[in-house]
Amino acid sequence: MVDVESNFFEDEKALIKEAREVIKNNKYDQKTIIEKFSIIIKHFDKLIREVEKIIRISDGQQEYLHRIQCDLKKEIEDRTRAEEKLKYFAAIDTLTGSYNRGMGLTFLENEFKNIRRNKGFFSICYIDVNGLKFVNDNFGHFEGDELLVMICRFIKGVIKDNDILCRLGGDEFIILFPNSKEEHVEKIIERIILNIDIENKKKLRPYDISFSYGIVQVDYDNSRCIDEIIQMADAKMYEYKKKYKKSIRKQ
Repeated sequence: MVDVESNFFEDEKALIKEAREVIKNNKYDQKTIIEKFSIIIKHFDKLIREVEKIIRISDGQQEYLHRIQCDLKKEIEDRTRAEEKLKYFAAIDTLTGSYNRGMGLTFLENEFKNIRRNKGFFSICYIDVNGLKFVNDNFGHFEGDELLVMICRFIKGVIKDNDILCRLGGDEFIILFPNSKEEHVEKIIERIILNIDIENKKKLRPYDISFSYGIVQVDYDNSRCIDEIIQMADAKMYEYKKKYKKSIRKQ
């Protein structure tokens, strides 16, 4: 590398040195000037072409590097989107847009740890959609899916952003209400049911939208595990469902 740098433009440097000597000694005539000037022009022209070639190569390399950079950026963005999509499908029930069972149980576990650490409390509401089998059998599974979607829409229209709705499977859901007492959750569920009743009075469908529910409050000194808490809420929901069915028969 040192030899290359020291020899770079060596001919041009020698010409310039010789020209300076000629001028310094005043030993030159017109023929000498023209001869030396012609040589300088020739070498200078060659030098310009070499520099232009270097510039073109440099520009080409920059363009190539820029293209690689753009391709790499796009690949990273594509991978990021793919990872986000995978995370979404791993956490979300694609039909209803609520969290799926696995993610819902993870939220519950985290909330358990949180209340024990901070001596807090939370409540859960176990929900079972009424009449899903009837709708599926008589109006098709597409209508049954629509029923589930509508139930979730009514729930999401009332609960807060930090409340968590998850689908356990089929027609069963759980809502996690952080830092909420059972009495407070009861009022929220009543508002959801009221909104659904208003929708049912419009008679837009050949069936009524409804759900049964059971609420359990969990305090920091609770000794039960998550499964037991869910079973307690499920049992309360079942009691509500029995009363609901009795009221339907009387109508």
